[in-house]
Amino acid sequence: MVKKMSSKERIQQKAEEAAAGKKKKMEKKDKETTTATNRQKIVWKVFDDSFKEVDCFPYPEKVEAYSRVDELTRKKNNNYFVNEVSVPMEEE
Repeated sequence: MVKKMSSKERIQQKAEEAAAGKKKKMEKKDKETTTATNRQKIVWKVFDDSFKEVDCFPYPEKVEAYSRVDELTRKKNNNYFVNEVSVPMEEE
């Protein structure tokens, strides 16, 4: 036969479950904060028609990237384009 719980017992059980859930959540949060941050930087990459990377420029050198596209287009008579790409930063 199933024993019925009193209101007091049910409230106590719910409080214990909530405390266990909070404890699990805090442990998960601690694990997340200890992992290394994945820092990214933006670079300009020059690609050809088949999406092969031809050249790469740091973010401040946008003008140089576009001038490289113009140069390659005139020189090789193919289409080239510049894309802004996020890449992982090197650790020092």
